[in-house]
Amino acid sequence: MLEKGIVYGIALSCLIPFLIGGVLWFQGRLLFVAKILVVHTFVAFLFELIGIILASKGIHNLWLYRIYLYIEVVFPALFFGLYYKSNLRKMLAFFGCIIVIILTTVLNSYDDWGYHASFQTGITFIYILFLILNYFIEMFQEEKVINPFKELAFLVGSIILLSQSSSFFYNLLYNQLLDGYFGTSLHMTMEYVSIFLTILYNLLYSYAIWVSRARLT
Repeated sequence: MLEKGIVYGIALSCLIPFLIGGVLWFQGRLLFVAKILVVHTFVAFLFELIGIILASKGIHNLWLYRIYLYIEVVFPALFFGLYYKSNLRKMLAFFGCIIVIILTTVLNSYDDWGYHASFQTGITFIYILFLILNYFIEMFQEEKVINPFKELAFLVGSIILLSQSSSFFYNLLYNQLLDGYFGTSLHMTMEYVSIFLTILYNLLYSYAIWVSRARLT
């Protein structure tokens, strides 16, 4: 019963930012970049929901993560690409996205989809790190004074950076954890930490979407 509650809690947390964004979108009070974030949260919710349905029926669902990795690459590339002032950074973001997609596809074609895509996770993490650090560098180079709690790109970059960093080792070592290589206790602890962080990040995304509305008033 507790596990079901946690699972549905994750799904609900994915739905909250989409609902908030959907209402603001309908009211015409969202920036284009905020709309991209809303679409991303909705897609994440759909993947989470499909994963829950498959798991409840005892159907293998690790293949979903491999597909979702493409979204994990495309979303930040598009989001931060719109914020970059430098054409060079825009080009690097675009070509980097293409390279990561090709590498991920090649690795997926040789991998057993019954296992977690650990190596692909590492490639995605490095690319996302590159995107966000480039945004931060450009922002500091402009010497633009901002309120970090009201700047959409800064909030989203910080949330993604924090979420990717904290879940990196969990995703990288997922297969070993599942096989009990590090013991059941560590596996369960990391599972609960991952669940808690997922809910936290979705709440932070909800705040980021709300902030994007506040800037238009």
